[in-house]
Amino acid sequence: PMTANVKIMFEVETLVNASPATVSRAGIIYVSETDLDWSPTVEGWIRKQPTFQQTILRNLFSKYMGASNPLDPGHCLDWMQRNTSQVMSCSRVGLTSALCDLFKGL
Repeated sequence: PMTANVKIMFEVETLVNASPATVSRAGIIYVSETDLDWSPTVEGWIRKQPTFQQTILRNLFSKYMGASNPLDPGHCLDWMQRNTSQVMSCSRVGLTSALCDLFKGL
């Protein structure tokens, strides 16, 4: 078993080569980025924070990240797409999860 401080997130383009046994053992859930964007992930993280910080964090994400829908990735992610080149491709959910982990480390 993994310890509480270890998290693994696999991002795959398709599950074409995955067998049903692999999917069930790993507990893989496939959710398309068009079905679920980054805001539920961020909201779940915010709810785990102390109550007095939750409103502040929501306001910060609203101001600096912007909207979360398939057509509009938000201010920050839009800027990143236009002005940077990723070494390794990562989904919007993966990027915002990493941002939450960075906040947690502060």
